[in-house]
Amino acid sequence: MSIAEPTAPQRPPPTVFLSYASEDRKAAQSLRDALQTYGLEVWYDESGLDGGDAWDQKIRRQIRECDFFMPLISAQTDARPEGYFRREWRLAVERTQDMADDHTFLLPIVLDDSTQGRARVPDKFLAVQWTRVPGGEACASLEGLCRRLLGARAPGPDSRREAPERPAAAGTRPAVRGYPEFPREEPGQRVRFWAHAVGWLLQSAWIAFKRLPRWIRWIIWIWLAIAVMSRGCSVSRNWDRDESPPAPPKALSGNTISPADARKLKDIADAYHRSSSTSDVARLGLAVAQTFASEVGKEVAAARAPVLAVPFGAPSGDEAARKLADSAFAQVYGRVAISRHGHVGLTNEPLASLETTPAVAQGRAHQAKYVLYGAVDAQSQSLTVRLLSVQDGAVLWSESYPVTGADPAAIAAQVEAKMPAMEEN
Repeated sequence: MSIAEPTAPQRPPPTVFLSYASEDRKAAQSLRDALQTYGLEVWYDESGLDGGDAWDQKIRRQIRECDFFMPLISAQTDARPEGYFRREWRLAVERTQDMADDHTFLLPIVLDDSTQGRARVPDKFLAVQWTRVPGGEACASLEGLCRRLLGARAPGPDSRREAPERPAAAGTRPAVRGYPEFPREEPGQRVRFWAHAVGWLLQSAWIAFKRLPRWIRWIIWIWLAIAVMSRGCSVSRNWDRDESPPAPPKALSGNTISPADARKLKDIADAYHRSSSTSDVARLGLAVAQTFASEVGKEVAAARAPVLAVPFGAPSGDEAARKLADSAFAQVYGRVAISRHGHVGLTNEPLASLETTPAVAQGRAHQAKYVLYGAVDAQSQSLTVRLLSVQDGAVLWSESYPVTGADPAAIAAQVEAKMPAMEEN
């Protein structure tokens, strides 16, 4: 006589709480019947509640203990700013605060053509996928949802007590959950759809990684650890050798002199009008040196200054061009001499043109590294200012300013900001 082995207790079906507005009661009843047909246990407010405090407490308990919460969304819920169903929604959202982010609990059902962009629902509802079940009648989308719930149901408090988890047998791999369903794009929700798609991609990649053989996962983890440690060792070696990256070139904002000094420099520029006599340029340099002695330094016209400033040229007979060239040069020279004290030399004669060859010759004659020069072009009626490298004759920068409406002070500030930093002697 054989003795039959005891059978394991049957696991209770998942419980679903339906929350709806009274206007959607008929659709809720149809949905209840469909869910029960698929094997789910349904609870909602027509299940023999007596009203009053007991009714409210029973609803709260069912929301607290159900496996899934299914709010029914429609034009009827959107039209009602108040209703007990909104309290149920809020209770369900509060429960999710104690759940893992990837745990399925909220299952919004749309009964009509309502969209997520306009629905009056809690923000938490917008973070999960909605299922459209027109009128609450059974359909393919509802069947697919029920199959997923029956296959991936997480036990609630009661079922956990009835069927506690058994420890995995030695040598067996823990179960890895299936891939999540790809999100569906709702009308007017393109940004939200792409955000969900990125989350779906990351989650699927992690699941795929977890499904790899253990030895492959260990190799990947070890490789990542080695990469991180080697990167850290490389940074540590650079610190030990003091191999910090070179500091960026010093940049000046063009506002290196005070407003009072700017007014003094303007007075000097207004008094400077170069004639055929070379003594005019010398007087300009002397005036700047005497006014700004502490900033300019003693070697204003030194033969070996790194920067050689050449008076700006202008077409003969063009008084407006000549006036702009003289005023702009006086202010440019003054600002550069102040900001690069002791590093700016001064020559007497302007260059005949903007060609680089004569400028390089001037710079080499004065043993300078850079030549700062400019001229007014009669055809374009613009003042062009250039900075030239004496070593290779390259134009480091060049800027043109229209003669009409030109501001010498603004030109000087821009030129000063583009000058290279000078090393102190």
